[in-house]
Amino acid sequence: MSRITEAVDEAEAPERPPAPGMVVTSHPQAVAAGIAALDAGGTAVDAAVTAAAALGVVDPMSCSLGGDTFALVYEARTGELHGINGSGPAPMAATLEDLARRGHAGVPERGPLPITVPGAIGAWGALLERFGRRSFADALTPAAVLAREGFTVTPVVARDWQRSEEVLRSGVGLDELLPGGRTPRVGQVVSLPGQADTLEHLASTGPAGFYGGPLAQRIDAALRDAGGWLRESDLAAYQPEWVAPLTGTYRGHAVHELPPNGQGIVVLEALALLEEFPLGDLSPVERTHLQIEALKLAFADADAYVGDPARSSAAALLQDDVLEPRLDELDARRRRAGGAAAPSDLGGDTVYVAATDREGNACSLIHSVFMHFGAAFAVDGVVLQNRGALFRTDPAHPGALGPGRRSYHTIIPAMVERAGQPWLVVGVVGGFQQPQAQVQLLTRLIDGGEELQPALDAPRFRWTGERNLRLEEGTEAALVEGLRALGHELDDDGSAHGGFGGAQAILHEAPPIGATDRRKDGVVGVQTA
Repeated sequence: MSRITEAVDEAEAPERPPAPGMVVTSHPQAVAAGIAALDAGGTAVDAAVTAAAALGVVDPMSCSLGGDTFALVYEARTGELHGINGSGPAPMAATLEDLARRGHAGVPERGPLPITVPGAIGAWGALLERFGRRSFADALTPAAVLAREGFTVTPVVARDWQRSEEVLRSGVGLDELLPGGRTPRVGQVVSLPGQADTLEHLASTGPAGFYGGPLAQRIDAALRDAGGWLRESDLAAYQPEWVAPLTGTYRGHAVHELPPNGQGIVVLEALALLEEFPLGDLSPVERTHLQIEALKLAFADADAYVGDPARSSAAALLQDDVLEPRLDELDARRRRAGGAAAPSDLGGDTVYVAATDREGNACSLIHSVFMHFGAAFAVDGVVLQNRGALFRTDPAHPGALGPGRRSYHTIIPAMVERAGQPWLVVGVVGGFQQPQAQVQLLTRLIDGGEELQPALDAPRFRWTGERNLRLEEGTEAALVEGLRALGHELDDDGSAHGGFGGAQAILHEAPPIGATDRRKDGVVGVQTA
């Protein structure tokens, strides 16, 4: 944990008057579930976990009971910020030697081998036990009702579901995700009875019913039959980890991310480099170019140093002796784009929830199965994640595959502090676009002074490796040509669509201001009771 007001004299921190709670995420029915939790007397954590569970039903390609969850929690009563790492480790049978014996040069993207221990259920239980007022059953029941009685498929969910049809047809245990033998269309009402059964089971047993008992035994049996590594004993041994947030500063703002195995360090290192340049006074071309180059340098360091938390030294990347040579390199790139290898071309989308309550508590939570429909392997309606696809095969690398190790993770919830108080609760989904979009959003808000919704909606860039760059539709022609003149190799003429991330955010003010990305199906929900 960390004291969020340490950097500011308590007398200077403005007292926050009571304000209605808020929930912002990418699906209206998940927002409704979160707001109902607040109206029933729940905290921001109750609301965030309830919404996340609902998202596993209404956005099943992005998240599931078989995924992972990371979260930051601001506790207004104490002024402390807490982090939880709900990522699961590799099974104890997962070794580089066995991978090689099976004839694989790397961990496959789909199937039984990239499946790691699902951490979400354990993380939700720990969050609710420490910061919730409502029960685990209360949090899962709205999701169970949606799965049993049906939910309406929204446009972005329908699009992503349809794009995954081949994955679903070739996977294991995924038949109910092809209702009527096909992927659903916009406006279709879909029920998921297998997932409803499991949610109802967990509502009655709590997290223990996932990590032990009949469900864990069936997961074990299914993966034994498929040649996977995950066993009941791996599930039984799992515990989420409370961690101290990793904090950087940017123009007087404390920016909080989670430490490795997440990639939040990319955001913090890039911002630390950019702080040395007056972005607010530069042209759009210069400002965007510097962001791209700073992110390349930060990604290169993360690629080398981020992996299993016990083997990562990423916090050192924020030390002056590391930043100074990187700053020299960034300065040398001011007039010409440099190259760097992108960390991976894997990834899909995920889901993010921002929640606040009347007492001033805040929760920044992200929940994912990594690629759409994860490993394409489900048991009892539980789609299992494929986070193991990001393990490395170099035994000396901190992200090397090994028993009980955790892989590099793309999901990064964030929180930003201003004047000793939480100011922004924010996350952006989209795999390796997440740090890129966070940096773009924060510089718009802090350097550009933009309002929250326009900052979320503005066209974005996505660096994809070396000098390759995608520019989203709506990017101004002058910016396109200016970046091309600086040596960026554009994949298009500034009209790219898709892959630029989806942000959800709350300005934790009185009254709060919420914003949901135009690229998603989300809404802003405000507490009424």
